Amino acid sequence: MTKGIDNLKKIKYKQARLQGKSIRQGLRDAGYTEASASHSSGLGVVKCSEVVLEAMVKASDISVDWVVGKLNQELLNIHAKSSDRVRILELLGKYLNMFKDNQVTQVSIFQGLSDKDLPPIDITEVKPNQEDKPIC
Repeated sequence: MTKGIDNLKKIKYKQARLQGKSIRQGLRDAGYTEASASHSSGLGVVKCSEVVLEAMVKASDISVDWVVGKLNQELLNIHAKSSDRVRILELLGKYLNMFKDNQVTQVSIFQGLSDKDLPPIDITEVKPNQEDKPIC
């Protein structure tokens, strides 16, 4: 008998992913072994569930306000790692346009000359000399 996808594990995996857990953590929460979770790219439950989750997200009412609210919740979570908090702050700062480069740098190569001030370039076809032989 071929091994199929366990529907109960599939449901638990989807729930974990909807809670914002990583693929590996979702697989662990669903009851998969650590070895299976570590090598999760080939698991059918991941492939099937990720497609379904992506369709659910596209069909849902996820908005910018909802995402910012979730980021704020995660930022205030006492169990969040400091690297996660730094990344959340980066995303929020980027969304709020806090990291604009206000300094404008201009480089003047021809110092005010336009292409009309430059002399025209003579383009002639170069014919190879028959005496020139390849070195090889």
